[in-house]
Amino acid sequence: MAMSAAEKTELAPIPGHVPLERVYDFDYIYDARLLENPHERMKSLHKEAPPLFYSPRYGGHWVVTGKEELRQVACDPELFTSVTRGIPAMAEQPVLIPLTFDPPRHTQYRAPLNAKFTAKGVAPLEGAVRAMAAGLIDAVAAQGYCEFMNDVAEPLPPTLFFNIAGMPTDRLKEFRQLAEDATAAPDPCVRMTSIKKIAAILKETVDARMAEPRDDLISEMVTKDFGGQRLTPDEILNYAVLLFLGGLETVVNALCFTARYLALHPALQAELRADPTRIPLVMEEMLRLHGIAMAVRRATRDTELDGVAIQKDDMFMLMVPAVNYDPVAFENAESMCPGRKEALATFNMGPHRCIGANLARLEMRVFFEEWLKRIPEFRLDQARPPKFFGGLNLAVRSLNLVWG
Repeated sequence: MAMSAAEKTELAPIPGHVPLERVYDFDYIYDARLLENPHERMKSLHKEAPPLFYSPRYGGHWVVTGKEELRQVACDPELFTSVTRGIPAMAEQPVLIPLTFDPPRHTQYRAPLNAKFTAKGVAPLEGAVRAMAAGLIDAVAAQGYCEFMNDVAEPLPPTLFFNIAGMPTDRLKEFRQLAEDATAAPDPCVRMTSIKKIAAILKETVDARMAEPRDDLISEMVTKDFGGQRLTPDEILNYAVLLFLGGLETVVNALCFTARYLALHPALQAELRADPTRIPLVMEEMLRLHGIAMAVRRATRDTELDGVAIQKDDMFMLMVPAVNYDPVAFENAESMCPGRKEALATFNMGPHRCIGANLARLEMRVFFEEWLKRIPEFRLDQARPPKFFGGLNLAVRSLNLVWG
């Protein structure tokens, strides 16, 4: 049985400006219900807490679960900055370009790479995604079972992304553990140490691209102008660390949560096999139902949000996976409704909206086109139920599937 939050972390005092009716004890790393079923827990937050509530965990912070509240925070970087030491607070400010910067500097860092990640920019990758997906699926198809996370999902997006970026692809297990420590460890020292270890690993690649650029993202950081100037070696390395973390976590877990959903809904599997043209719309809804990444902000001055007084330096956890279940923003928010008019929040909003959204959509669509062609009706292995973990990403530890 999962350990309760109270056994894992301490409660901070409630500040005087926080109304008691806005206090709700939620631990985004160790909450027992989150570890049992992450997205069911996201749904429950709307039934049990306001769209903006205060959690006393990790020094105390606000949690945003409403879509309008998310818009107000994410789209106003002057008032809610990305320059933070995180939740829990690290001893020093991590530098992850462009994540931990606000406009205009954020814009200068990001603009030169935007074209690479438009729908048109990622389209040429479809063949590589399809070939890699087919190879991974064919390797497990005949055996009638797989541990989906390790056998299929974990190798695909990181290998593809690391090839695009020009990063090493031969240490995925080690890299995944470092990424988990950097985003889910309750000890801020462990988080910072993991970030520094990732930087040390990538330094060799950055140094090599500075000496001899190639056709990859790190080389573009070396050769392109960012706001009228070239990046320094430290800036390139910090940028590479963020790309490393993004490439290892989000799509891997989106694939796993979607496979789990399909395993629980054989009728939907059958519908998609009969009419694969529906896969893109269904994948968009899967991305809504299974948001992965969260974000952290800090108030730069006293203000008001959702009728509540906010004080300078108050911390905010943008609980994006829960925002997708906001009943005010989404009709029948808990239901799978392909073709929704309401835009999902999975990729966040504002200047920090995820640059990899189009690549994620491509990978999800192509992978499940190949999976549903190659694998007959599949289901969860009842003897080995899925395991999950929390942190800045809702994540799957293991997912055992069987078929045939």
